[in-house]
Amino acid sequence: DGETIDQVKVKCRPQSVSFGGKQNAQGSIVSVNMEGRTILLYNLLEKDNALELAFQARYGNIVSYRWFGDGYIMAGFSSGFVVVISTHMHEIGREQYCAKFHDDQLRDIAHCPVTNRVACCGDKCVKLIDMDDWKEISAHVLEKEASTLDSLAWADDGKILSVSSRSGCLYTFVIRSGNDDQLAGRLNPHSVVANALRPLPAHGMAALVVVLVALLLTGACWHLDVGLADLLRALLGTSEVA
Repeated sequence: DGETIDQVKVKCRPQSVSFGGKQNAQGSIVSVNMEGRTILLYNLLEKDNALELAFQARYGNIVSYRWFGDGYIMAGFSSGFVVVISTHMHEIGREQYCAKFHDDQLRDIAHCPVTNRVACCGDKCVKLIDMDDWKEISAHVLEKEASTLDSLAWADDGKILSVSSRSGCLYTFVIRSGNDDQLAGRLNPHSVVANALRPLPAHGMAALVVVLVALLLTGACWHLDVGLADLLRALLGTSEVA
């Protein structure tokens, strides 16, 4: 039931949308990933001055991007590159930084403003990058997750980093502080949490149904104060429960 403030037609299918802008006008720009080819910047304060940020073809497709700092965007590309670009008018079109962190493919990037670090995943590993000098701090290889790592997320305080995979697992890392910053404390993929997130196989689902039915019957017996045999006979219509 909300009022439509503005509407604009774009030339290709948007993959993701986020708000950003400079520090004195946060949220004033709507940015759109245009099918992995460019990033459209639509300024809500200057609607006639939409811009598109284009990148070198060798980077591949834009798989993820994040706003940070005073109007800057970092973009992760399918070929493994991470590129930083400014949205300031006097710097539009000029890359501020570029480096290749994954050999074959990059799946996602995540920025933590509290610690000023970036995490990226791909090539069956998770990497931690210090934005002060854009150096790789640490990398953790997940051998069983070749080409299946999917997305990253930081805890608000930057002390925990989680990565999900298309195989149904969630891995959680504790980030050590001080000069010993590195990924630590990986969640075992066979642990209770990981198995809870993993889709159940057919035999597992059948066992779960049996357990639930048994619990339901036990609760009914206790509530009605009858034996299990009497309850089953009543349910099957062979006799009545007193």
